[in-house]
Amino acid sequence: MDKHFKPKNKFHRLYRNIIVAVIALFIIAGGIYGGRELSWKEIAADEVAVVINNLTGNIKLVNRAGAILYYPFIQDIYILDKREQILKMTAAEIDERHPQGNPLIIKTIDGGDVILDLQIQYFLNPEYAMYIVQNTGTGDVYKRKWLYDYSRTICYYNYGELTLGEFPIASKRDEKAQQAKEEINEMLDPHGFYVTSINLTDYRYYREYAEKIQERRLADKEVEEQKTRASAARENQRRVIVEETKKLEVAVARFQGEVDKRIMDARGAAEAKRQDGDAYLIQKKLEGDAEYERLARQAEAVLATVKSEAFGIRALREALEGDGGRNLVRLEYAKRLKQAIIRSQPIIRQGIETPQSIQRFKYIEDAPKIDYMFPEPPDAALVSPLKPGPDKSP
Repeated sequence: MDKHFKPKNKFHRLYRNIIVAVIALFIIAGGIYGGRELSWKEIAADEVAVVINNLTGNIKLVNRAGAILYYPFIQDIYILDKREQILKMTAAEIDERHPQGNPLIIKTIDGGDVILDLQIQYFLNPEYAMYIVQNTGTGDVYKRKWLYDYSRTICYYNYGELTLGEFPIASKRDEKAQQAKEEINEMLDPHGFYVTSINLTDYRYYREYAEKIQERRLADKEVEEQKTRASAARENQRRVIVEETKKLEVAVARFQGEVDKRIMDARGAAEAKRQDGDAYLIQKKLEGDAEYERLARQAEAVLATVKSEAFGIRALREALEGDGGRNLVRLEYAKRLKQAIIRSQPIIRQGIETPQSIQRFKYIEDAPKIDYMFPEPPDAALVSPLKPGPDKSP
């Protein structure tokens, strides 16, 4: 097996070397030829270039102005316009595909047909140039594949939301144009396109529609005139209502002023009465306080007098409780004796009896003390000095 194996390996190595040599010769020949055929292209400031290497499949983006060198058979170069461009869809765009022009015919929401002349302004994002060449193709294919189809479809549906009567209103048309632009950008932005504006240059109806629209405009004009007359009548009505309302307000204000005046007069009289009552109350209160103060002073004086009398009586009592009481009694007896007439006959018994006069004075001296506050009834002997009392001498 070894003898058969070795010669086979030598044959394979020789075959491989021959192939490599041939390929090297072709490469050298191609390089020499390509060097002789080396070409260049100039890139403008508003252009972007995509260079494709046919041997390696490598793709390079050139987004700058200047000249680019390339091998015509080995490399291909595609130049795209990145400035703002205009896609026209009007009746004046007549070509082989559109001999009658290329306007946008839409059907309104109320069933009418309207012919629109549109101009869509857009630009290409240079960063998406390689993507466009790979997926869309070279040249202006992207205009037909992306911008034309998407723009016509979206504008058809957005402008179709208007009615025949709303097309003459510029604000309505501008609103739908803005709405269509936003939807187109939302769809085409991932593909490297951006729409800057959608301009509706003209719109037309069919003859039948135009006649009907003219009739409708005349009817609308008549309706507007009637509305103007109604508005004038309503304005006159509002004016009359305002005048009558003002008169009513003046009358009400006058009556209200009279009522307010009477209320103020009544309040003034009531306030005067209340102040008089308050003054009378204050006066009587002061008089009552003065009378109370007088009676209080009088009561204090009476109380002081009674207290003084009580203190005097008490002092008299205290004075009469001692020897002063006896002295007063004696003084009283002396006063009575001074006015008394004494008639007596002395009887003298020698050694046994004493005269009555001497015995009587003795009874007076030995008389008991008498309280002047609560006097006790005098003794019988003291009442009648003529009657001698019992002998209380020791």
